[in-house]
Amino acid sequence: MRFSSHQDWHNFIASRQSNPPSGAELFQLRKNCYSEIERYRGVPLLIYATKFLENHFGVQNTIDLSDVEGFVDLINSIPDSKKEVDVLLHSPGGRPDATERIVYILRGKFDKVNFLIPHSAYSAATMLSLSGNKIILHPNATLGPIDPQINGIPARSIKRGFEKVKDSIRKEGPESLPAYIPLIEKYSLDLLELCEDSEKLSRTLVSDWLHKYMFEGKKGFSKLISKAVVFFSNYDKHLLHSRPLVFSRISKYDLKIELGDPTLSSLMWESFILLNGFFSLTPFVKLFENAHGVSYGRQQIPIPINPQLIQRQ
Repeated sequence: MRFSSHQDWHNFIASRQSNPPSGAELFQLRKNCYSEIERYRGVPLLIYATKFLENHFGVQNTIDLSDVEGFVDLINSIPDSKKEVDVLLHSPGGRPDATERIVYILRGKFDKVNFLIPHSAYSAATMLSLSGNKIILHPNATLGPIDPQINGIPARSIKRGFEKVKDSIRKEGPESLPAYIPLIEKYSLDLLELCEDSEKLSRTLVSDWLHKYMFEGKKGFSKLISKAVVFFSNYDKHLLHSRPLVFSRISKYDLKIELGDPTLSSLMWESFILLNGFFSLTPFVKLFENAHGVSYGRQQIPIPINPQLIQRQ
């Protein structure tokens, strides 16, 4: 059975109401799709996908240091003779330090890493994809800005708040300071330093990775890379951390980013349908998988309800 649309998935589930598919059967469907992508591309395929929603109790759906275990399992399942790999990526982002660790792990084994994006790779996931030698997007897929967030607030937005207060006090005079004290007290000066450092880290990591991997140390690309990094990190331009950066917007920066051909795009979309469908049926919020024996994930942990609280209501 082929899954070319989410309607195909819903029809499949509806047809199995009396005999729901097992986890093993659902994995076999995904595994078959992974194998097809591998055969078509001619290189091993690794899957890192998350449930693209917020507020998962007990487990992060974002890139964090616990992902190291999953990526180590994935790369160890691939023979040492294989020096090129595809990574199918679907993630809302996460921590830059964890992303840097994942890049280190991948590059410790593979000379060439390509990222396949079937749907979305935002924030630190965009950073991760920009560490690749090539990025292949589904025609409807998107990357996102790489400006960092501090406690869910864009770092640039925090800095801009400081700048506005500073400008206002300069224009209105010292006597206006009391009016802005409540705003100043919301953020400490060390937070401002953290914002600046976080912005610098994102730009530095992506710039280094583009030089080292996508352009493989070749000379003459510094201006191109600098222009691309400024674009991806420019919160003042994008105005929203989750702003979709589709192919038509990023193709002008001459990075090695391309759209998948019809066959690959169809397979990438099918993989997304199967992954998204699995997430919708189970408490899993993160998966590390391939067609070579790895299927590892993290689940949402139910919050126990205190019976006494219910009795008091």
